[in-house]
Parts: sequence; C-alpha cells; structure tokens
Amino acid sequence: MDGMRVFSAKIYKMGVIRFVDVPADVSRVIGKGATHAPICGEVQGLPVRSTLVSRGRGCYRLAIHGDIRKRLKVDAGAVVEIAIERDEQSREPVLPPVLVLALRNAPKAQALFRMMTTALRRQVVRYLTSVKQESTLERRVTRFVSMLEQKKIKPPKPKRPEKKPK
Repeated sequence: MDGMRVFSAKIYKMGVIRFVDVPADVSRVIGKGATHAPICGEVQGLPVRSTLVSRGRGCYRLAIHGDIRKRLKVDAGAVVEIAIERDEQSREPVLPPVLVLALRNAPKAQALFRMMTTALRRQVVRYLTSVKQESTLERRVTRFVSMLEQKKIKPPKPKRPEKKPK
C-alpha cells in the first residue's frame, strides 16, 4: 500500500531543530524498518523533501526545516498538516565533470569521497559549484581533492565484544 499519507502533528523543539512525530501507522508504511527513510511531500501545502529519522520502536520523526517554518510563520507548539510518501528518487548529487576527472586521477581522494554520506557529498558539490566563474570551480575542486589526498586514513576501530549478562 504505497502513496501519500496525510496526518496532523504538533511541532516540538529538540535542541535547535524542530520536529514532528510521524504516527505509528504512517511510520510502518513509509519507514519499512530502516533507520532513515527518504520522503517527499508537503507541509501545509509547501513542498518538502527530507529524511525521516528513527525515534525508536519503529516510529519516526520529521525535521521541519527553518525555511518552511519561516514561510508558514510557525514554530514549536503549532499544529501542521503533513502529506508524505516514500521518495524513491536517487539522492546522489550530480558531480560536475571537473570533479569527476579530478577524482578519477586521485584514487585515495575518490575512495574518501565515496565513504562520505550522500548528504555530505551533496553539501560538498553544492559548495564547489556555487561559483560564478569556471576558474573558481577548478580552483575549489583542486583544493578539495588535494585536501582529501593528504588526509590520513585511520582504519575503523574494531567493535568491542558485547559482555554477556551474568
């Protein structure tokens, strides 16, 4: 049973981020047991594309981004109507050709770039491409790839074996 799920929820604040809890029945359908679930839809008619994060026991919460809150003139305590569905589109950023070429010629940098989360890769690409001139893009890409190449890679720490309860 796929499709848009509509519900109302009260915005609450955790730290500096505003969230709404996604109802359990909607969580089961959209989340499918994953720790993160990509969604698209609307908050009070404004388009949203985000990721649900687990709040435990198969339920999720959705961050209400600042730009949406400002446009709606709402904050913690307000009740909003939300319509969401699972987003099946790829979240991978489109890499500029100059970055593709630079990473192809720098295997260590390419490996580190691939180890980044999709969200971080999107942010990096957004920063690299937010320029007016091609020469600035080339300079930023060169600096970024060089930084990755010089980075020392530490092997992941092995997990401690779990202690058995006595």
